[in-house]
Amino acid sequence: MNIFEGLLSVARRKSPWVYCLNAGSCNGCDIEIAAAISPRYDPEQIGTLRQGSPKHADILLVTGPLTLRT
Repeated sequence: MNIFEGLLSVARRKSPWVYCLNAGSCNGCDIEIAAAISPRYDPEQIGTLRQGSPKHADILLVTGPLTLRT
C-alpha cells in the first residue's frame, strides 16, 4: 500500500464536514454552493456534511476574492 492509498483509506473512515467562508464576494459562489447541496445532487449520500462552525469542520471552503487584507 502506497501513501496515496493509505490517505484514501483514512479519508473514507470519516465523512468530511465542510464550512463555507465568504470573503466578500457578490454571492454568486454562494448560490452555486447552495445549488450543489440541494437534494438534486445530495452530497449527504456520499457523506459530506455542511457545518455552521469552523471548529467542527474538516474542510474550509473559501469563496470570493482573496487579497492580502482579507
